Amino acid sequence: MADHSGPPLPEVPFETVPHLIAAQAAAAPERVAVKQRGPNGKWQELTWQALDEKRRAYAAGLQALGVKRGDVIATVANNSSEMLTAELAAQTLGAASAAIFPGYSAEILLHCVADSGARIAFAGSAQQQRQLSAAKRLEKIIVLDGQPLPEERALPLRALEGAGAAGAGDEPQSKRDDVAYLLYTSGTTGKPKGVELTHWNALSQQAAIASLWDVSEKDIFLAYLPWHHCFGALFERLMALWHRALLVIDDSRGRDLDRLYANFFEIRPTIYFGVPRVYNGMISRAEEDPRAREALKALRFAFSAAAPISEPAFRWFEALGVPVLEGWGLTETSPCVTITHKKSRRAPGLVGQPLPGATVRLEPIKGFAGREEILVRGPQVMRGYHQRPYETAKVIAEGFLHSGDLGEWTADGLKLAGRIDGVFKLENGEKVSSGEVEARILAATPLVEQAVVLGGAQAFVTALCWIAPGAGKAFLLASRLDAPKDLARAPELRRAIVEALQAANLLSPVHYERVRRIAFVPEALSLDSGELTPTQKVVRAVVMQKHAALIAVLGTDLPHGQVADLFRRSAAFENI
Repeated sequence: MADHSGPPLPEVPFETVPHLIAAQAAAAPERVAVKQRGPNGKWQELTWQALDEKRRAYAAGLQALGVKRGDVIATVANNSSEMLTAELAAQTLGAASAAIFPGYSAEILLHCVADSGARIAFAGSAQQQRQLSAAKRLEKIIVLDGQPLPEERALPLRALEGAGAAGAGDEPQSKRDDVAYLLYTSGTTGKPKGVELTHWNALSQQAAIASLWDVSEKDIFLAYLPWHHCFGALFERLMALWHRALLVIDDSRGRDLDRLYANFFEIRPTIYFGVPRVYNGMISRAEEDPRAREALKALRFAFSAAAPISEPAFRWFEALGVPVLEGWGLTETSPCVTITHKKSRRAPGLVGQPLPGATVRLEPIKGFAGREEILVRGPQVMRGYHQRPYETAKVIAEGFLHSGDLGEWTADGLKLAGRIDGVFKLENGEKVSSGEVEARILAATPLVEQAVVLGGAQAFVTALCWIAPGAGKAFLLASRLDAPKDLARAPELRRAIVEALQAANLLSPVHYERVRRIAFVPEALSLDSGELTPTQKVVRAVVMQKHAALIAVLGTDLPHGQVADLFRRSAAFENI
């Protein structure tokens, strides 16, 4: 086992997140802190002074409702300045904010609300109020847009202002080691678990990153990443607040590319955080639209996380003059453990060096030679899973968090190699990391947007592949060919993908990891079907259940209209 540690953690100047907000408001009261589109489509601005005043007023109102230190306030809403001030108000009283994804199924959403133990919840609108109506334990539902449905428990947000005693919310009652955020895991391997993250977890990470990156109050963030997740809430949003940069809420939510670019043109962000799927769509548009290309060119850097960015996307941004920075971490690590920076050597899949104060340890996995699990120790490691002491003890041992991710150490830092739970055993007993093979597929061609590699109890490795719509259409257009509704029906496109993956197979150091057959899946992965988590991670169990019949054929030699052979197994190929 080898430990790799970052430099010492710099001084953390703030005790809690509300202390940070109060300090920034005192330093620059008239400076705009947050900007968002209003119902009329025009931009609305909230100064630091107004943000802090609302935080204190809402805290006093919550206190009048009986909220106290150690409580949990649930929030089911899309990103907004009202959501931000509501969360800050709860934290001012020493309560934790449990932001829950509004796009969850009713079963999962109500599970998270019940698990949190919240008696009071914020709902973004009447729609989200309706989602919370079945949560019988809730005593009050406060509607952020001020238009609640008639219900005894419901209040408009404005009802909190003036409801508390004068000065009740002025001095934050929270402490450094109080839980500030109760965030739920993506749920790729079961029901989401609540992760308890303290003010110290969140703020120590920002102090560490600030010592490495040159973010300043001159920067502009255009943020679509949802705040129910660590990447958006603790990494991006808190980074903007820490540096007193302008935080602009992108109402495209990373789904509406037209709206995303309209906001891009108006706001001209200098720093951008996103996930690979959104970056791929942005690149496809920029290759057709010079205006979009110029807007991206103005970025000082782009950061990608949640999943590895593809090599073509990485090279595209770098060629444009925009450095692509990457990092690694989990919800359980607030979320960041390692990052790259502009002065370091960067390449797809490299996620950099440990943050100041953090230590990364690679531990060999029994029965899986050559693969090691990433363990983490540092100020960003969670306090534990909410009301799950046994599960907490399973993942945190001797001060180190067992991440479940596989990695290897290189001269340029940590390189990821998939998940332990993504490892499967072939019919011949050989073990394969699905994540590593999936990364090889996505690095081979921008024409494939997503891949799920299979092989458990099979004779060889196979993969389900989803064609990237933007890149696929652009390829056919450049070839002067019509694009069918189902891109997988275009033989020229299929042939290009097969040839790229055949070349990628040759990069595999061992023959049994080479993908022998792939299936083109016409239906896009979606959150509604349960195939994707809110952070765009694939839920393998759901995908495998939905496409069970196709997977069964894929693992044989039988022909199928959706299946393409990359090679026919032969001694000659296996000896390459």
